[in-house]
Amino acid sequence: MGMLKYWLFLVGIIVLPTFSFSQDTTQLDRVITKKQRSKKKKKDPNVPKNWALNGYLKYLTSVYFIHQPQKAMLQDNLIHNRLNFRWYINDAFTFKADLRTRVFFGEYIKLQPNYGQTIVRGDSLKNGYYDYLSWVLLDQRGAVIHSTLDRLYFQYSKGNWDIRLGRQRINWGINTIWNPNDIFNTYSFTDFDYEERPGSDALRIQYFTGVASSIEFAAKAFTRWENATAAFLWKTNKWEYDFQVLAGIVEENLVVGGGWAGNIKGAGFKGELSYFYNINDTLSNRHSFTGTVSFDYLFSSKTYLVAGFMYNSNGATNANSNALFAYRPSARNLYPYRYSIFATFSQPIKEIFSVGVTAVYSPGESHALFLTPNFAYTINEKWDISIVGQISLNQSNGYYVSPVQVAFLRIKFSF
Repeated sequence: MGMLKYWLFLVGIIVLPTFSFSQDTTQLDRVITKKQRSKKKKKDPNVPKNWALNGYLKYLTSVYFIHQPQKAMLQDNLIHNRLNFRWYINDAFTFKADLRTRVFFGEYIKLQPNYGQTIVRGDSLKNGYYDYLSWVLLDQRGAVIHSTLDRLYFQYSKGNWDIRLGRQRINWGINTIWNPNDIFNTYSFTDFDYEERPGSDALRIQYFTGVASSIEFAAKAFTRWENATAAFLWKTNKWEYDFQVLAGIVEENLVVGGGWAGNIKGAGFKGELSYFYNINDTLSNRHSFTGTVSFDYLFSSKTYLVAGFMYNSNGATNANSNALFAYRPSARNLYPYRYSIFATFSQPIKEIFSVGVTAVYSPGESHALFLTPNFAYTINEKWDISIVGQISLNQSNGYYVSPVQVAFLRIKFSF
């Protein structure tokens, strides 16, 4: 075939000029142009795409066992879909948009009228203005569909600079459960089904001064000065420890804080603290402080242990564990209790199973105790199943009683 093509090529060179005046040259040009266009359409399959789309689909069913003030059992369901889109515009610019859609239905939703609008109000309250990226597609008794773009930003990365503008997560936290330095995106650790954590409409500018050091500025969007949040963060590495220091303003509160992460004889040692000074509050409530410290260790058997302590000056000493389920944390008040001790245990079994439990004890009048046992099974790289429990306990007459228990079953498909 190679020789035949060669001879045909020579014949074409010799014969075509002799017929150049008798043939339809316009038609010949169209044929050549068509061939050229077909060649241009062919793409190298080895060239990577300049965009990426992935996500997951989850089904979460939950059963609430309520014993106080009266006994009741409620069943609820949640279908959770997430689409993560990233467009690599060029070597410097990237665009990201993540859509989160949830379908709620069941007995628990029936007891909460206008639940969809409640979600939008909560998102708007968190931002300080109406959230136009949060939509209610259906809001009926017992059935709610809600969608939100919780990531929507442009990113510029070149040299030592990294700049993001739009809805993003600004994660300044270091510790495991509570993060006093996470002043932009405070979240509740009890919401285990939202791994990505909430984002903020913000501008974030990072300048890397070294391999493990940087200077950073971030500011959230706001419509009123009392909702303004902006701060500087400095990171460095000394003595094999990562250190950070922050200073700024959080909704009429001047804030300074810092944190560290390192190791002591193979055990992780982390800590964070933040101090807030309210500019316009009364003298009795102007000062607030939150600090947390933790140790973690991974054994050769892959057993993982975490233990720590948190002090929250705005927390109460007389609250019971019922307050935890409806609690909305803020940067100044991460947990309903003033003192809390926590411990986490996890153990993988044959690389496809894992079991664990987290316990949080808060000294006070009720000696509140919160337990979260969990079990996970990985079917393959796309499918996994998990069972999670949440149990609240209070001490009464020297004995622990549990007013509320919740059991969750989650099936997740990733793509």
